[in-house]
Amino acid sequence: MDGMGSPHMNAEDVERYSLGSLSDEEAAGFDEHLLICELCRSSVEASDEYVASMRAAARKIRGKGEPALAKAPGKATRHVRGNGA
Repeated sequence: MDGMGSPHMNAEDVERYSLGSLSDEEAAGFDEHLLICELCRSSVEASDEYVASMRAAARKIRGKGEPALAKAPGKATRHVRGNGA
């Protein structure tokens, strides 16, 4: 998945996944991988929290104050599937 023979997601792809900027095909492949890989799930969860924090901070700066740890839009379903819950 990282282009160097590792089955894990690389940092750039984790970030793109968290930002929702992967193609549907790429995201589907990562969703499948996340079902079996705790390491990549942890990386995505950390990235999602960072992205959500940055988005919340940007909204707050623009005067739309939201809590700093708001969830990234559209990620809850993906993580529920990824965690097997």
